[in-house]
Amino acid sequence: MRAAIYVRVSTDFEEQETSLVHQRQFFESYVKEKGWDIHDIYTDIQSGTKNNRKELMRLIADAKSKNFDVILAKELSRLARNQTLALELKEVIERHKVHLITMDGAIDTTNGNTQMFGLYAWIYEQESQTTSKRMKMALKTKAKNGLYIGSIPPYGYQLKSGKLYVREDETPSIVKEIFVLYIQGNGFDAIARILYNRGVRTPSEVVNKKNAKPEWHGSTVRKILENIHYTGSLVTNRTSTISVTSTDRTINPKEEYLIVENKHAAIISKETFEIVQQLIYDRRKKNSRAHENKHLFTGVAYCSDCGSSLHYKKNRKGYICGKYNKLGKKACSDHHVLEQVLISTIQHDLGKLVEVYQDDIRLKDLEKVMKKDNTKIEKEQKKNVAEINKLKVQKDKALSKFIEEEITKENYNNYITNTDNEIAKLLEIQKQLEERLKGSMNTSHLDVLKETIEIALSFNELNRETINRFIEKIEIKEDKTIKLYYRRL
Repeated sequence: MRAAIYVRVSTDFEEQETSLVHQRQFFESYVKEKGWDIHDIYTDIQSGTKNNRKELMRLIADAKSKNFDVILAKELSRLARNQTLALELKEVIERHKVHLITMDGAIDTTNGNTQMFGLYAWIYEQESQTTSKRMKMALKTKAKNGLYIGSIPPYGYQLKSGKLYVREDETPSIVKEIFVLYIQGNGFDAIARILYNRGVRTPSEVVNKKNAKPEWHGSTVRKILENIHYTGSLVTNRTSTISVTSTDRTINPKEEYLIVENKHAAIISKETFEIVQQLIYDRRKKNSRAHENKHLFTGVAYCSDCGSSLHYKKNRKGYICGKYNKLGKKACSDHHVLEQVLISTIQHDLGKLVEVYQDDIRLKDLEKVMKKDNTKIEKEQKKNVAEINKLKVQKDKALSKFIEEEITKENYNNYITNTDNEIAKLLEIQKQLEERLKGSMNTSHLDVLKETIEIALSFNELNRETINRFIEKIEIKEDKTIKLYYRRL
């Protein structure tokens, strides 16, 4: 009999290298005792859940070519830890009349023992699934304890004892500059070009990677702009494998992210980060990745009737409906608006906001209104909670009366049903009050507003950064009326 020996370990750690040596020695002794010949030894250092192992693929190809008569493995899990691959091996063995013997005694096809393939493969796959879940839970626990999951920290940070700390060099200010440049209307590639031309160190150069290069890439800039760690939060579960048997990863929905806030010093404010995420989404939606806006209101101004983006026309010194521009009057009217009119309108609105900010008396009045609104909601909440607690106490009293047979079961059930309905209504009202309180303005909103106004005041003229910070969308009606949608600050 010509024997093919298959040995596998999951990693190349020193202790597992020793395991490889022991496996080979065991099989060599086994083959010698049987009086067989060794055709070849196939060795993989990779997880058993992966189907594309190089040596395993060579083993299967050689089996199909009848290069040997029997496969020897420590156990089926060395060959396959999932049902799909195990059944594929079973088919190869049966079709090409090759035997399989596992040293744990589970499978020996020389005795006709093949029926246990599926069962053992299922058991090993379940073990792999359980191990994967445990590893994910361990990563989540680390994040909750403020420990960074990755081995390389985000650009601008350094790792100390598993935690992120802001670097004491130029990199944190580069991160801030990247966010400002994007808000100003620069695309990913344009920002990369700016940084490269200035000779700014790349993330790979900062961590001294062997293959580090001085060129910045748009993809690198985008990763920085989308990295929530810059706000002081830790995040896990952004991606996941389709299954333990697959190397393909999928991007999880944002609602499945595990985000733990305020675990290290922030480089970027949460407000600035959210503005950038919205801009990235808007530009991706318009298929304008890495595209610099040529005009102030490109991608911001829209036709209020057909929803098309407005196109800038140099000869008309302004914007017209995109659908009208492409298809003519049958599709829509021109909705023409001068660029200078849009500029003046926004400057006038921002001027009013600046007046409020510069007027201490009006600011104090605004703070009073905020506090008054919030106090009113909180009073309603307390009253609501008190009423819910009162009904719960009455339910307990009714139960006591029912147990002591002071009221009938029918009366008790009717009372409980009615009371539960009342509690459900109050809980719904409570939920609405919480939403109102969450959405209401407070002094922290005012602080953000002040900070944003100060940024706006630092510019002598209206530019793309000011527009992106304040304006979410502009709509132009057929009669040239301008409707501004401001971002929630």
